[in-house]
Amino acid sequence: MKFNIWSLLIIAIVLSVSSCEAKKEPVKKEVQKKAPAGYIINFKPNDSPDLVPPKTLILLQSPADGQNFFCLDVIAKKVDLISGVVFELNFDPAGVSYQSYKPGVLFEQKGKPVYQIGIKGDQKGNLAVRISFESGNGGASGSGKLVTLCFKALQPGRVGILFENGELLDLQKKKMVGVTWVGGLLWVLEA
Repeated sequence: MKFNIWSLLIIAIVLSVSSCEAKKEPVKKEVQKKAPAGYIINFKPNDSPDLVPPKTLILLQSPADGQNFFCLDVIAKKVDLISGVVFELNFDPAGVSYQSYKPGVLFEQKGKPVYQIGIKGDQKGNLAVRISFESGNGGASGSGKLVTLCFKALQPGRVGILFENGELLDLQKKKMVGVTWVGGLLWVLEA
């Protein structure tokens, strides 16, 4: 009988220890919240900047600060004595929104330009741009950046960003003929 009592005592201890272990709190695995990822943004002009003819204005992607922001340089290629440039950029406002601009160098080298840039009326997808010299200044010529336009990507998708109503103005403030305007296509992808 002593053997049975000891056996029962050992079984009771084993059961007691195993039941204590079963009451331990389960280890909770922490689920990390995924940080909001930015978009992958890529802009492709509708033509090669190296192959465009003289008197061309073309959009090229430029570095931008901040997540989901992108900038486009408006580049003039081989222009002769211009006093100003006027154009509209047309885009889908559901995909991108205009944020700000940075002055270029082509006009800045020749004097003090005036920049008038903003959304045209209540048309959120139409950015009106006018760059001209203050009266009495000469004209700009050659190739270079006219202005950098910065935007924010709002959602994934494909957005055409195109020039409309473009005018390159000569020294007499008359529209130059034979000017090529090259917009492009923006891809916004989930990161």
